[in-house]
Amino acid sequence: MYEPTLESLRIAKEVSLAGDFLSIARDAERGQLFVGNNTGKIYRLDLAAGDDASPQVIDAHISYVSSLVIAGDFLISAGSDHRLIWWDRLTQARVREVGGHPKWIRQITLSPDGAILASVCDDMVGRLLDSRTGKLIHELRGEHEILNPYDLPSKLYACAFSPDGERVATADQAGRMVIWDVSTGKKVKTLEAPLFCVWDTNGHTYGGIRSIDFSPDGKLLAAGGNLAGDTSNVSGSKSMIQIYDCNTGEQTHDFRVGGNFFYERIKFHHEGDWLLGAAGAGSEQKLVFFDLDKEEIAHEVKSGMLTFDIAVSRSSDTIYAVGRRGSSTVGTKGTLVHWDMTRKWRRL
Repeated sequence: MYEPTLESLRIAKEVSLAGDFLSIARDAERGQLFVGNNTGKIYRLDLAAGDDASPQVIDAHISYVSSLVIAGDFLISAGSDHRLIWWDRLTQARVREVGGHPKWIRQITLSPDGAILASVCDDMVGRLLDSRTGKLIHELRGEHEILNPYDLPSKLYACAFSPDGERVATADQAGRMVIWDVSTGKKVKTLEAPLFCVWDTNGHTYGGIRSIDFSPDGKLLAAGGNLAGDTSNVSGSKSMIQIYDCNTGEQTHDFRVGGNFFYERIKFHHEGDWLLGAAGAGSEQKLVFFDLDKEEIAHEVKSGMLTFDIAVSRSSDTIYAVGRRGSSTVGTKGTLVHWDMTRKWRRL
């Protein structure tokens, strides 16, 4: 049969613009991408347009556009300026702004049915909101400590819904993941992964779980980040992905390979064939695919940029990665890379 293969993964298109690209949302219906950068701008990019086509620009936030999702008729953006904003998906007109987040909103994500928006904020509270109206449904409060093990303010970095939409997980800088019941807002399970936060220097804490994702069957929760925490220390730092059983809390996989960088984003294949880890801050610039059955790297490809967010197609054969190319000495550019897998004949 013909099927996409990791070995055939190639760059189909690349776009570079000013500012670091931090977040991405894909409008598959209209063939468009929305990309947020570090100066508060959101770019709307038409995938079918020629290379000379200019993107539409939305002046959305004061600084970092941390996260983006598309929910029905809306594009929703979250920022380091504590703002959560709804935009008309077609006209990009501002529809509403929802308060209640007193600090940096690190990530937002949408339930599988599109009805509920989850957010995580540096006040160490997760929130569930109606994705259409912005009305608060539940606060996920009291399970993430305000201070990390070094008695410094912690951060709540990541959130993800289970495939059935009945649970949502949140993850923090100290390496704690909490699974919540969506219908009640109550804690279901706590998973501890303390090696994601082990090093403190000069009153500044590094590390933390930067990204989480449920396996397609909802039984496993994967966490990505860095072991030693400080990517400036080449000898002591290692990238790390750990995977846990959601029912027992036991660790099932521990990947500590790939160099001194953060896995800034991780994503399961839609049928569980692999787990993708995208390298963000640090020395390595690549996409790494893990085979969970063999507990080893299945494939890796140099990306040529620090990747801060990804969007993956439903069939897992197209990947959109956003981040930054270049360095402080030669200049940097926000970059979007569209990766495609060619379908090749494989005898099963």
